[in-house]
Formats: sequence, C-alpha cells, structure tokens
Amino acid sequence: MATLNLNQVNLVGRIGQEPEIKYFDSGSVLAKVNLAVNRRSKDEAPNWFPLEFWGKQAEVVANYVRKGSLIGIEGELKLDEWNDKETGILRSKPVIRVNRLELLASANNSPNSNNHSQPTTSETQPQAPNQEDEF
Repeated sequence: MATLNLNQVNLVGRIGQEPEIKYFDSGSVLAKVNLAVNRRSKDEAPNWFPLEFWGKQAEVVANYVRKGSLIGIEGELKLDEWNDKETGILRSKPVIRVNRLELLASANNSPNSNNHSQPTTSETQPQAPNQEDEF
C-alpha cells in the first residue's frame, strides 16, 4: 500500500521587518523575513512564521517586499539544525521554505490599489543552497 506524504503550508499575512538579503559567491540569493498571521480573534497576538526565499523569488522579495507588505505564500516546512557555538548543543528551528509568492499589497498601498508596477506572482523552482552557502 502506498503512503501519502504531504508537506505544504499556505499563509497570508504581513511582513514584520525589512527583508534580510544575502548574496553568495556562487550566485545564489537568499531572503529571510518573518510573517505575521492574524488569529481569528482580534484580542490574540498574531502567529509569527520565519520564511526563506531562494533565487528569483529572493530577488523579488529584495525589490518589492517591505515591512508591512501583505503577501500570500505556499511553501514547505523544514527544520534548520545547527550546533550552538557556546554550548555545543544541537539546536533546531522550523522554517518555511517558500515555493510560491503572491504580492497582495505593499506597505504603502491599500489592498484596493491598482498599482501594476509590481509583479503579483513569483512561482519558481527554489534553488537548493550550495554546501558552501551558509547564512
């Protein structure tokens, strides 16, 4: 019997800080941001999700996404692991690697704005980071 494996995350929210962009000698580009997603109740604090974008999507983030931008993403959950430099203990953190990006509204535009100068969709095959590329 075949087993079904599914690792898919879909979120819509606002960017919490200016994107962190890293250019590697290999030509790879990485963008990291945190996404705030409101809960159903306005009384509750939003959930925060760390996102990473590679390649052309990272370039779109660098050029068009700012703190407060409303975006929609489709991605997959992965676990970043590293050894703590001070204690040597293995640490981990869940991160969403984005496969598809929708720019819904900039931080300065209302959702009903007709600003067509920005791309609205970026769907690419994410580039795998090279072994020497560390962030």
